[in-house]
Amino acid sequence: MRIKFAPAEALALLVDDLRLVEAGRFNAIDLRNAPILYNHCIVPLSVGMLSGVVEGHPRLGSGRKITTSQVFYIDTEVGVARTMSRWYRLDIGDGKERH
Repeated sequence: MRIKFAPAEALALLVDDLRLVEAGRFNAIDLRNAPILYNHCIVPLSVGMLSGVVEGHPRLGSGRKITTSQVFYIDTEVGVARTMSRWYRLDIGDGKERH
């Protein structure tokens, strides 16, 4: 049996983003088109995931409750999370995202 969890290119993009964060170059990441996740919460599974209502997702659209792929980086003070496949902007509870 073969199971492919993620394509190598997606993992390479994830690593690039994490390296920017670690180097203190978060401002180099373009989040203008990142979907916004409202009413988000961390899903307590063996890997961290987020659940919430999404807006502006390129495949899922807006207004749907979703569970993300695995979270590899989250900063609730800045209001962002990086999952396996993309960045999310996190709302601050008043319908506005932080970043």
